[in-house]
Amino acid sequence: MQETSGPPLLSYSDSYVKLIREGFEQILSDVSFGPEEYEGLTDIEFPDRGTLRIYLKNMYDYLFSDASEQSMPPGC
Repeated sequence: MQETSGPPLLSYSDSYVKLIREGFEQILSDVSFGPEEYEGLTDIEFPDRGTLRIYLKNMYDYLFSDASEQSMPPGC
């Protein structure tokens, strides 16, 4: 099965896109992943787990589905 991605990832190799997709899927399925872990990876703060999960789901949809607009973290 061919990996599909939206326009933001079109210039990257299929193997790289697959790694990004799998990373998002892992984080989205991990109920213990929260704002502290995300901030440790990115230096971007989120006020709570719910806001972070909405942001991550929206980014996933932007990168791999049909969302037309990139999600922005709080304060950006």
